[in-house]
Amino acid sequence: MQNNYLWFHVLKQTCTYKLFCCYRVLASDVVYLDAKTDTYLEEVSSCNIFVRKGKTIKTPALSGTILPGVTRDSIIQLARLHGYDVQEDKVSVTEAMEADEVFTTGTAVVVCSVGSLTYRGEKRAYVAEGQAGSTALELYNALTQLQTGQAEDPFGWVYKVC
Repeated sequence: MQNNYLWFHVLKQTCTYKLFCCYRVLASDVVYLDAKTDTYLEEVSSCNIFVRKGKTIKTPALSGTILPGVTRDSIIQLARLHGYDVQEDKVSVTEAMEADEVFTTGTAVVVCSVGSLTYRGEKRAYVAEGQAGSTALELYNALTQLQTGQAEDPFGWVYKVC
């Protein structure tokens, strides 16, 4: 499987890549676009990405360049349980810029709101600085409460080990 994670540190220093945000303009991370058309989101440097518009959540479908993350899969299942229509499909830059909310998932971040995206000089803010988006917070709480035994596990993911 090929993914984009290894190149982030090199790209971050040279800033010669086709991405949403450029490190030199104080972006805290980057979103990789597809190499073929530069129009579809792939992933963030160390996370999977999701966009929400209304009750629909989209995330890029698994392909040779998308990491099939465990947290990604967990959030997809939890979002469906919480009544969201989750679609694994191409997510265009336009869709991301017009979304109500954007968030990422990964082992280290669990679920993390994206404050803003900048594309070709246009900045789109989703939440106030330091604030979490409502869906990201809802799904973060659902997952962490399930992990800590504070919520019932409808999927059979949690096993008592002692």
